[in-house]
Amino acid sequence: MPILDRLKKIIPAINKHYTVVTGPFIMSISSPVPSVQRYIESHYAHNLIDCNDNTFIDFEIQIGFGKGIRRWFRQQATFTFNHHQPFKPLPLNQANAMLEWGMNWVISSYAHQYLIIHAATLEKDGNGIIISAPSGSGKSTLCAYLAAKGWRLLSDELALIDPETLQLHGLGRPMNLKNQSVDLMRNYYPKSAFSPIIQDTHKGKISLVKAQSTYTEQLPLVADPKLLVFVNYDHSESCYAERVTQSHALTEIIQNSFNFGLLNQQGFQTAKALVNKTKALFIEYHNFQECESVIKEYLDERSSIPRQQSGNTASSECAHIT
Repeated sequence: MPILDRLKKIIPAINKHYTVVTGPFIMSISSPVPSVQRYIESHYAHNLIDCNDNTFIDFEIQIGFGKGIRRWFRQQATFTFNHHQPFKPLPLNQANAMLEWGMNWVISSYAHQYLIIHAATLEKDGNGIIISAPSGSGKSTLCAYLAAKGWRLLSDELALIDPETLQLHGLGRPMNLKNQSVDLMRNYYPKSAFSPIIQDTHKGKISLVKAQSTYTEQLPLVADPKLLVFVNYDHSESCYAERVTQSHALTEIIQNSFNFGLLNQQGFQTAKALVNKTKALFIEYHNFQECESVIKEYLDERSSIPRQQSGNTASSECAHIT
């Protein structure tokens, strides 16, 4: 090991504090981990604000070093929220991913003023879209492509629906791309937008990608939801699309919600109202341009896309997205 790296392990790290605005929330994030500090300062530069006595902090979290021998040997990172560590430590090279996963966990576990859906969300020309799919189905990849093409990124992971207004609230945070998606999106983003590759996570290799012109200069990150999109990435299908019935769309929203049961009747009423006010579409694709064209066409109400037919293979797949 180079001498400089040995010295970095011995010299005490300086704990830095950041106040980060992410959509409707203000988070206090502290960390002595240099890689986390560099990540926040590069990927959250436009989200950082000065904290004063009038600043209300919604969530306070810390990414720290592992304890005992894990501080020095096979180093680990820890996630702390409210003086409690809800997760097991991870290898130190995964500290930035741990920060993002932890932020998602905090919001989905405590922000119950919203119906929270596992979905990517974007906005263009005042129209909000919600892209829902199981992990590995191309949700974040399509989200990253659309964000590179001028759509305003709200979130690649969490859709926050206000039960009172049905408005869609975004978070304005980096996108979490996995495995082949990282290489696919290098054609659409500058090198500086990508965090260093994080290897051997439970999701494979990942990179955290900063969208362009998304952050606080465009706040508030709020949109009127107009379209629900259920997607599946398929190398053999250029772009196939069909409409989804309201009953199927409602089922998918319920199954993909983090807090539907907790919100009880309010959760059901919000999900039903969301489905009633939006169109719903299933897309199986590998051609990003065609996929975007279909979404635009459907938003413009010029679509000749057929309605979902009973017994259709794609219809069956759409109905069973979880």
